[in-house]
Order: sequence, then structure tokens, then C-alpha cells
Amino acid sequence: MLKISKEDLATIERQLYNKARDIDVAIYNAMMDPTAKDFVVDSLMLYLTKDGGIGNGLDIDNYNPNASVYQIYEALRILAELDFTKEETSELYIQLLNKLENYLFNRSSIVDGLWNPLVKSNDDYAHSEEYNYMENPFSTWGVHPTAAILGYVLLLTKESKAYYKKAMKQIQYIFSYFEDDASWNSYSFISYNALVGALKKTGLFVEEVKKIEARIKEETLKHLDDETFNFPLYLSHISVDGILEEKINEALDELISSRAVHGLWDHKKGWGSNRYPEADSASLKWIGAETVWNLHLLKKYGRLEE
Repeated sequence: MLKISKEDLATIERQLYNKARDIDVAIYNAMMDPTAKDFVVDSLMLYLTKDGGIGNGLDIDNYNPNASVYQIYEALRILAELDFTKEETSELYIQLLNKLENYLFNRSSIVDGLWNPLVKSNDDYAHSEEYNYMENPFSTWGVHPTAAILGYVLLLTKESKAYYKKAMKQIQYIFSYFEDDASWNSYSFISYNALVGALKKTGLFVEEVKKIEARIKEETLKHLDDETFNFPLYLSHISVDGILEEKINEALDELISSRAVHGLWDHKKGWGSNRYPEADSASLKWIGAETVWNLHLLKKYGRLEE
């Protein structure tokens, strides 16, 4: 079982401070030292839009300065993965969360319980092909990022808040979709895994969590020979053993061995076309972000030497 040594981590850290965005450095520092979490909130505030959403390139592959549901998902994901909770007392955190949830529940349309992750103005700015606007994206995106968002809202928001109560109602749509969701893609694994992780922390919907967790494992078993399947990421909140545990460990060993010669990790996912020259600058920004989230994953699985 490979691990990132203390010496390697020190090298990675120096490179990160030189090459990563401020938000990625803030995430890394909070990951290593929870007392630095406030700096993450400070950094996220810089991505706020005038209407209270998140835009301005928080997602590196979308240069749209306007807010979108997907960019808000990214912000909530950061908070949840860094173990923010509804017990946070920071005024800035509470202000940020209120703005994001107001955008979601009061400024964004919800169609049959789902948010469209895309906005029309995406097409006015440089972006990867993944973010081309679709009025009806649900055949591709499915419950993502709605399922994850609702889990994060329940995790991060006090029960007395109106947004919490709205999320409690809306999540029933997700449970309904889950029963009929016959064909899974990477979005399905990401969102259902995030939902399970959030609900486990809250203690809510225990029986539903058991069903979703079992289905995630069942669907994962169909990908044992798929070299592109990200076992550690898609199962990061799932209790596994046997062959799935073996596949996770194999993938983590491979991840540790795949650092580039510059000491960090390159981002393998491109923009899907050569339409925008900004794709090159995005790939450079991704080096820091990819490295931070890889370290986060490795830390979660105990792969950083103590």
C-alpha cells in the first residue's frame, strides 16, 4: 500500500503555493488544519455574483461570470467535504449559505424536482463542451447535481430555516427518481455518493440511505474491468469490503504513482474541442485544483503519511 511521504507532501505543498489558485490553497490549508476553514469562506465570497449565486470561474472549465446551479453545487461541495456543519457560527458563512440557498430556491427554476445545472449565458463565454446549454439536460445529467445539493443543504442548514424545509420536501423527488433510475453514468455515481455521505452525517432517511448505498455497490460491480472508473471517488462515502475495497486500493496506488514530473498531478479531462484558447489556461489552473482534491481523497483513505 503506497502513501504520500512527509517529504513528498512538503514538496507538493511548495509547488501548490506557487501554482494553485487562492481558493485551492485555502482548501488545502483547511484540509490539513481545520482552524483555517474561515479562509475558505473568504475565498468563496470572491466568486459571488450580484444576484447572490456563484460564478466567476469557480469551476475552472466554465469562464461564465454569471451564476449557475452547477457553480453553487461546487461551492457547497467544498464546504461539505471540508466538514462544515449547520453548527457554524461565522457570520460570513451564514451570509454565504443564505445567498446560495436563496439563489437555488428563489431564483432558479425547479422542473419535476430537479435543477438545471446549466444556464444560457454559458454559451457566451469560453467553456468546455460539458457546459453547453441545454434546456432539458436531464437525459444526460439526471439527478446531478440536484441530489448532491439537497444532501448538502440538509447537512449545512439549521432545521429551523425555510430552505431546510424546502429541501426536505424536494428530496422526495430524488428518492422517487432513484427507484426508476435504470441507467447510471458518472454523474449518477457522483451525486448519489455525495447524497449518501451527507445523509449519513445527518442521520436522516436511514432506510433510503441503505438502499442507495446498496445500489451504488451493485452498479460499481458492473465496472470492475473499466480502467477509467474512479473507484475511490465514486465510493468515497460508501462502506465497502472484498473486491471493491481491493479496487479502491489499486486505484489509490495508481493515483500516487501518477504524479507528473513537476511534482503535482495533471488534469486528464479536457474541454472536448479546440473551440476556445482558454482551454490551455484552464489546464494550468487545474494542476493546483486536481492536486488538492487528489490529496483530499488520499487523506480520506489514510494514504498520507503521518
